[in-house]
Amino acid sequence: MNSSDQEHVRIRRIVEQCVQTALPSGEMLPDEDRDWIEGGALDSMAHVEVLLGIESAFGLPGLFGRCGDAPPVTIRAAVDIVLQALAAGAKGDAERGTSVELNNHVSLGAGGFSGWGAALGSECVPIAGVEEEFHLPEGTLAKRAGIDSVRRASREENEILLAKMAAERALQMASVSAERPDWIIATSETFLGFPSFSASLHTALLASGSCRLLDVGGACVGLLNCFAVAKALFSDPGVECILVVSADVHSHRLTGEGVPGEFAGLFGDGASAFILQRSTPSASFDAYSIGASIGSCCGTFSSALRISAGANASVVVDFDGAALARAAADRMEGTICDLERICGLTRDSVSAFVLHQPNPRLVETMRRRANIPIEKIPLVSKTCGNLGSSTCGVALCMAMDAHALKPRSARGPILLAAVSPGILWGGTVLN
Repeated sequence: MNSSDQEHVRIRRIVEQCVQTALPSGEMLPDEDRDWIEGGALDSMAHVEVLLGIESAFGLPGLFGRCGDAPPVTIRAAVDIVLQALAAGAKGDAERGTSVELNNHVSLGAGGFSGWGAALGSECVPIAGVEEEFHLPEGTLAKRAGIDSVRRASREENEILLAKMAAERALQMASVSAERPDWIIATSETFLGFPSFSASLHTALLASGSCRLLDVGGACVGLLNCFAVAKALFSDPGVECILVVSADVHSHRLTGEGVPGEFAGLFGDGASAFILQRSTPSASFDAYSIGASIGSCCGTFSSALRISAGANASVVVDFDGAALARAAADRMEGTICDLERICGLTRDSVSAFVLHQPNPRLVETMRRRANIPIEKIPLVSKTCGNLGSSTCGVALCMAMDAHALKPRSARGPILLAAVSPGILWGGTVLN
């Protein structure tokens, strides 16, 4: 056997191991030319796990997004693509962000988190009921996505009501009145209309007439964008207090014939709010503050999710779940690596990883790939669904609740990472 044959055998063995790992217990490895999805060996999420596993095993992140054709669905096709990539001297995906550097090495005096709060839709819907509602085969969302239930807003609840509830909890924790914030920075991927989300919330809270308002986009990355803006605003010595709020009510939007049930059924409704103060009370809780903040956009998978307005106020969704899942897992791991390098952190030193959670199964895939202990990830999507821009917010509230009970010496940094359609991505470290 010559060296070329030996290399082929080595690659095939590794590919087979990646496929075998994703197979249900007791399932035989499919023949090398058998389509592992059409043949029923793997579902769409297991297919994503296999592709990500192969990319990691050979140190070729993003390989199957660059190969030009549809991702492989047979062992032979996967082996051939890896062989070609290695023969061509592939080094990995340039869009992983490994060249990201911080532009602001000087601290801007970002305020500390003195209060936080979350609010969820009042209705808890078992995932079996969601599958029935969207006429999906039993187990479509429960097994493929790993969701147990979703939280939904009632007819009387909307983004403003949930945001107000979360904000009032954050204000109460911080012992701050609604007239205190100098800025309200708000984000929502579902709020439609004018006055804007921040203006509507300002009115609902009876905030001060001198409080300035800002609406920030970014969808699932929206909250991290808000934190980046808040950090910058604290460079103004006149800014003492900022309220950051997110709120999303998907159940009122993702309806109609243009929205696939496999997509709409993943989402829940919720809100989060945070008070940041330049001078935090000298209480037993030593407040976290915003450290590094990074982000950008990689367009390779920009077509994986497109949402647009259709006729008669309908919503039209073009959704490639497998491609989006691959991009999300790869980019979030890349963001974690970037933040570690920039901040001089190790994964072991981080107390909590606050991650956007498209679905629990993808979180588990990413967690194993990045070697993160499950107890360090506040899980939201399993019982609440994907809350959009509020997923990271609700997860951060959970992390803050747990960390507030610990002395500062027992608390490490909190790392946030999220991706959204585009692919927009962002990462933040709280120190």
